[in-house]
Amino acid sequence: MKKRIFLPIFLLTLSKLLCAQNPILWDTNSDFAYTAFPAAEVYNDKVYVYCSRNQPDATNYGTMKDYVVLETEDMINWVNHGVVLKPREYAWADGQMNAADVAYKDGWYYFYFPYDKTHIGVAKSRNPEGPWEAAVTNKITSIFDPTVIVDDDGQAYIYGNDHKVDIGEPGTYIMGAKLKDNMTELDGDWVRLSEKVVKEGTHVFKRNGIYYFHASVGPNTEYWMADNPLPQYATFKGVLAENSPDSPNHASVIEFKGQWYFFYHRGDVNNGSFFRQSTCFEKMTFNPDGTIQPIVYTLDPDYKAKPLSITDK
Repeated sequence: MKKRIFLPIFLLTLSKLLCAQNPILWDTNSDFAYTAFPAAEVYNDKVYVYCSRNQPDATNYGTMKDYVVLETEDMINWVNHGVVLKPREYAWADGQMNAADVAYKDGWYYFYFPYDKTHIGVAKSRNPEGPWEAAVTNKITSIFDPTVIVDDDGQAYIYGNDHKVDIGEPGTYIMGAKLKDNMTELDGDWVRLSEKVVKEGTHVFKRNGIYYFHASVGPNTEYWMADNPLPQYATFKGVLAENSPDSPNHASVIEFKGQWYFFYHRGDVNNGSFFRQSTCFEKMTFNPDGTIQPIVYTLDPDYKAKPLSITDK
């Protein structure tokens, strides 16, 4: 018979401090929603996480049709703003709406969302949580899993991968392009940035003058580094995170109050599944040479994840 081990209260408190508050939303919350493909951004000393909303009965991604925003100022207490954008209300946008991103420039927040999987529409707002209004009347380009950054000099770039989109050479790679000052038009062609084939989930961030690119490759999230935003090619560095539990790898990275964070989703919590994920985050640590220590997935000590089935593993 196994012995039960009781930890002192201070050790339980310490374990909570060492582990992130995962998942961010629990299905016991009154405002619970399944949130996938988290795109985290820092605005006005707060963190905003823009997520696709999965339906409670979803068995595929075809039912994703709108977006929610989660907000925090301390990484502990979260506000769920609920559904803030319904692109299907625009006459020109329909179909599946998966991973999106938001960028800020010149007083406007721009919400880049895919419709029909790969066509990229744009909404805009004066506030990071909305309300949002259409910024265009048609797609601005086609790419899978768009992500946008505005560099220190004000130049904006859009990234993604050509999964399900025929751009350039055969294969699926990390792609990048400049955006015009209006944030709704490409300023030039798409450029291939990775020599290695990727699957999906492209994201880009900048730290100490170095640009980091990460995307899912096989079962893992892998990453590259470069000294400019449109390199040929970025230098491959290895695995950033192993396969996230019962979900496709899709992540974003931010710095907030001196700490770096890795946001992702997982389907083994909240009675979820591969198509009903919940947003989580982990602290991220860099080595002296700028490379990243691999992410370790954690759960709040008070949360017990469901066991994975044989088909999930």
